[in-house]
Amino acid sequence: MGKIRQFAGQTLTYGLGSVLSKLVYYLLVVVLLTYLLGGREYEFGIYGELYGYVTVLIIFFSLKLDTALFRFGSKKEDFQKAFETTGTLVFVSALFIISFGFIFTEDFASFIGYADRPKYIRWFSLILAFDIMALIPFARLRLNNKARHFALLKIFNVLFSSALILFFLIVFPKMKDVAVFRWLPHFDYQIDYVILTNILSSFLVLLILVFLTGFSRLKIDYPLVKKIIPYVLPLVIVGMCNNFIQYNGAAVIKFLYSGDSLLDKLSASGVFDSSRRLAGLFVLFIGAFNYAAEPFFFNNYKTEDREALYGKICHLFVLIGGLIILGLVCGIDIIKFLVGKDFRESLFIVPILLFAYLFLGVYHNISIWYKLSDKTLWGALISFLGAGITLIISVIYLPKHGYVVFAWANMLTYAIMVFLAYVLGQKYYPINYPLKKILLSIGVLALIVVASVCLQNHLSGTPLYGLYVVFVALYGCYAYLSEREAWHSLFTRSRS
Repeated sequence: MGKIRQFAGQTLTYGLGSVLSKLVYYLLVVVLLTYLLGGREYEFGIYGELYGYVTVLIIFFSLKLDTALFRFGSKKEDFQKAFETTGTLVFVSALFIISFGFIFTEDFASFIGYADRPKYIRWFSLILAFDIMALIPFARLRLNNKARHFALLKIFNVLFSSALILFFLIVFPKMKDVAVFRWLPHFDYQIDYVILTNILSSFLVLLILVFLTGFSRLKIDYPLVKKIIPYVLPLVIVGMCNNFIQYNGAAVIKFLYSGDSLLDKLSASGVFDSSRRLAGLFVLFIGAFNYAAEPFFFNNYKTEDREALYGKICHLFVLIGGLIILGLVCGIDIIKFLVGKDFRESLFIVPILLFAYLFLGVYHNISIWYKLSDKTLWGALISFLGAGITLIISVIYLPKHGYVVFAWANMLTYAIMVFLAYVLGQKYYPINYPLKKILLSIGVLALIVVASVCLQNHLSGTPLYGLYVVFVALYGCYAYLSEREAWHSLFTRSRS
């Protein structure tokens, strides 16, 4: 249990730095924007669409070189060579992004339907470049188990961004005519200030990272590159397809929704994206888990107890994830106030998306085999198939049934991806997952969530909330009893 305890500690540290910081940023951006943009849901749709593109492009241009650093720099004697090579490659990629973003601004803006706002192309090319260059220093902190530095930097990033967002969205509109603020840019769209804040914070974080981790010499080891490229190319496909499925609902809805005008389509995108971000509160937990999991799995892939270790971690993820999901579903009457009232019509898709993201987290657990065994091509094929399933379902059903289709497509897609990853993993890199326990835990959670959602339509007030407390308590008891030994070990050591 010592290694699980170590993993739990790292997850908690990453959670404080990543999840807590992202939660603060979420509360500021999503809450402020959805309340300030009441009646202008289309503007939030633009925000969701543009950042959806970024999630795909950052994978494409980073070439997943941070994962390559984990794979080829985990041994002390290989680290410096891997750090320099991956750092140089991302630097070249960042220069390429900025060059093309500024040279072909008008062309790219017209292509995505924003010919009247070409500045977005220039702005996002800077964001992409800064974030990509920060990936390798961040990976160095994680690989060297400097979770505390990682967490503190994430927290600083959010505090700095939050201060700027509060200034631009709350203070500046009331004081923009004051002489001291006249030099600041004035924009018609409030999301423009959020994007500008992103540029400034990404640049500052990059500078701090360079100070913490040191400059990487611009040096490429070509024999290492020959090993890296075939390893990462499938991972690029994996990342792009996965981010398309998870983050690009707003873009898909914009092009497929049956609205009468572009503003109607963008409004539907904005309403959907607000609920996606509510369900995304659970994704923050997945993010903290993955920050700790990837280097942990690589550092322990040769240990004798790896099979039992990985299986136990997967089941614990499902149990803890189930408690978070149940809390979000039962607390929806409170959580709904995190978005403005004009965005709440899509709240009914939140439970669907929560289960979709639970399957996503299980997939991250189970699919680690193809990274550890260097069979990343299988990961690319699974993810490509998943993106295809999501797109096909959306094309066929979304114009007729609306944005709920994208939520159901997400859940079905991730469930299929988990099945394929498990079956192939047992063939190429067998890990003894407690399959019956995992399926039983998901089934128990599903029954309780369905019951909770059904009761919301028939009860209210104290009786409903009383049943919620009973449901959470029952699932909590089940979660404890199903892994009593693991919980006892963790909590006993923590008290001592």
